[in-house]
Amino acid sequence: MLLQQPDLTERQAELIQGLYETSNRLARLNRNLLLLAKIDNHQYGQMEEINLAAFLHELLPSLECLAGDIVLHKEFHGSPVLHANRTLLESLMNNLIVNAVRHNRPGGEITLAIVGKQFVISNTSDELPLDGTLIFNRFYRPSEKTKGNGLGLAIVKAVCAYHGWTVSYQHKHGEHCFIVDF
Repeated sequence: MLLQQPDLTERQAELIQGLYETSNRLARLNRNLLLLAKIDNHQYGQMEEINLAAFLHELLPSLECLAGDIVLHKEFHGSPVLHANRTLLESLMNNLIVNAVRHNRPGGEITLAIVGKQFVISNTSDELPLDGTLIFNRFYRPSEKTKGNGLGLAIVKAVCAYHGWTVSYQHKHGEHCFIVDF
């Protein structure tokens, strides 16, 4: 409402915009910490059988909007049926895909692949390889220039641990690659 005031100066608008962005960042941090706490306390008991390829096809329209000018490739070779919590699986996929977009280059590529009982997401990037021993730690960010609060991959790891899955990272052929093994 303050931003809509007619007598607002440019400096005041900048300050209010900064407060708005900080408030949104703190709200996301709070949501992510609550999600981790709920996972740690096993509060996601509702499990169901989920066909992974069908699940990803449901998510694709919103993911394609998020990707912008980044080309999204799909390589689905089969589709495991997972015994999983739908909300947690969606959080896992969203975090991996948001990272692939965020750490990509303009006009880059993202590949979503299902190979056997694995989901593999890889993205082009101009960034250096990540430290595989640290990237799944809470609040880890490879540099201060990195956007986000450093919880996305910690959430991915927690969701995998909750379901008995594993997640790993590789850097190959100039691409960042995350592998979820079901």
